[in-house]
Amino acid sequence: MDDFSRLGVTEISTENSVLISSSKYLNEPRLRDALTTAMLRRNGRERRVGWDSTPIVRAYWEVRDVKAINAMIATERARNPALDAFFSARHISTFTRTDLARYAPHSLGGIFYAYLAENDLDIDLDPRLRRDPNWRPSTDLEYFELRAAQTHDFEHILGGVGFDALAEVVPFWMRIENYHAHMTPELAGELAALYVLLVLPMQTRTALHYPRAWPMVSRFIERGIQLGRVAAPLYMVRYEDLLSLSLPEARAKLSIPLIEEIDSYELSDYFSEGAQLANAKATRAVKRSRAGV
Repeated sequence: MDDFSRLGVTEISTENSVLISSSKYLNEPRLRDALTTAMLRRNGRERRVGWDSTPIVRAYWEVRDVKAINAMIATERARNPALDAFFSARHISTFTRTDLARYAPHSLGGIFYAYLAENDLDIDLDPRLRRDPNWRPSTDLEYFELRAAQTHDFEHILGGVGFDALAEVVPFWMRIENYHAHMTPELAGELAALYVLLVLPMQTRTALHYPRAWPMVSRFIERGIQLGRVAAPLYMVRYEDLLSLSLPEARAKLSIPLIEEIDSYELSDYFSEGAQLANAKATRAVKRSRAGV
């Protein structure tokens, strides 16, 4: 074996029978397996494109330090009055698809309604709220993650992309960069960690197996990073106050520049090996049968 010790590279022996390192992420076997699978596999109809998120999220929950993250949030609240007010208000969205139907077609609320209606989707603001409307988050981190889930779809719209598989790259990178633009590096890193773990394997999978989609993915990475850096703190936005605004008005309110809308649906179908188009056709068929067509 070549000796690279002069370059500071040394081999370390150990009596341990299992892998151990200085990284809590590398030390979690379920996370190693989930990430390796997500990075290297092809997409298939037996496992939808987003299947990888569940094992990655569950493994990440095992390694994160919830107490430490909540302590970081408390410190951030003490130095940032706007963030403190956001957590103190504990606003939780309760609107339904029916509520969105009253907004003009080209408004933020109208655009979201059209997407829901076209795909026959209902708004699931949180399964815990669905089971118990009186449920409330018990910690700042729990509330922050609830709001991130409730507002995710709006970031697709503001980012000028659809709701297909490849389009997920934009809101993920918007979040990662937005945290780092408005928070201390340590807290931003903790809150962005899961987004990084979820989005990077998708990018690797595209580069390895779906090269025709890579130019779109790299374009989406660039867009998400650029928008996240210049936008207002998107994680604190109360979107109910913006639903009646046109898309340009809503973007201006949040310091998001004018951007062109990008359609990546067909490339997402190629990326998902036809599963997306097949599911869409099935959905349309069901809707037509319900309508008696």
